Amino acid sequence: MKESQLQLAVTKWLTYHRIVWWRMPLGAIIHSVGGKQIFRKNPLKGFPDIAGICQGKERGRFFSLELKSDSGRMTLEQKHWQNEIISAGGFHAVIKSIDDLESVMVEWGEHSGKFLVGKNKHLPERKNK
Repeated sequence: MKESQLQLAVTKWLTYHRIVWWRMPLGAIIHSVGGKQIFRKNPLKGFPDIAGICQGKERGRFFSLELKSDSGRMTLEQKHWQNEIISAGGFHAVIKSIDDLESVMVEWGEHSGKFLVGKNKHLPERKNK
């Protein structure tokens, strides 16, 4: 699965399960000063694709998700953010599938582990095991 497809599936899943999340687009920052556009590198390079706040048993705790295709690997900047988030007491996970997402949400207490079975237009398609 492409990372863009995974992102869509993950955001649908999080929204459907009413988990508080947001996405931070981290391309270049463009400012307009005196009619002139100024481009700067984003200082948050490597920040996780999705962040959120736990609402279950770890209520108020920050979490982040780094989304990767099956062959994707984390960059040094992404590993840095992973260490910073965990050191500060947050949760962080690398997600390559909806199964990965469901596993960490159960582990973090954000879901009971009882997931809807069958087709549901609001949820992404699941791989057959």
